[in-house]
Amino acid sequence: MRGVYTANYRISAIAAAKTLVYVTVPSGQVIEIHHTEVSNESNESNEQCVIAWQRITTLGTPTATTITPAKHEKGDQAAASTWKANVTAFEPTYGAIAQGAAIVDVIGLKGFPSLGSYIYAPTPEERVYFASADNWGLRLINTPTAFDISIEVTFREIG
Repeated sequence: MRGVYTANYRISAIAAAKTLVYVTVPSGQVIEIHHTEVSNESNESNEQCVIAWQRITTLGTPTATTITPAKHEKGDQAAASTWKANVTAFEPTYGAIAQGAAIVDVIGLKGFPSLGSYIYAPTPEERVYFASADNWGLRLINTPTAFDISIEVTFREIG
């Protein structure tokens, strides 16, 4: 399928709630999320974690590493969206995710066992689209015991 890419990143010794990756959608395009996986590379003790995709209300200027997504087909152009990983300072601003309250602009909110990995793989009918010029972040919401993680996001750019 044309316009499909995968963004990968590894973070060592993650021990804080933080934005794992975020994307800035180019003007005039939308992004369709096909698959997201966050897996534990190092900790043999199981731990309950909470993660979600969430729309960023104010991006600011986070300190993070730029990712170059891999294209799935040789003839495709480079991804037009901007992907950043491992926010280490100046976290973006998000809406609240509180128990017992309405939650808006949140996709794939799940508690998951760290040994089992977080997987968000909606069927085609359930896939979400990040709107033109939006910013979305994949957030680890709770503070875990330190472990190394791998992150993989497969997406399609449309427009």
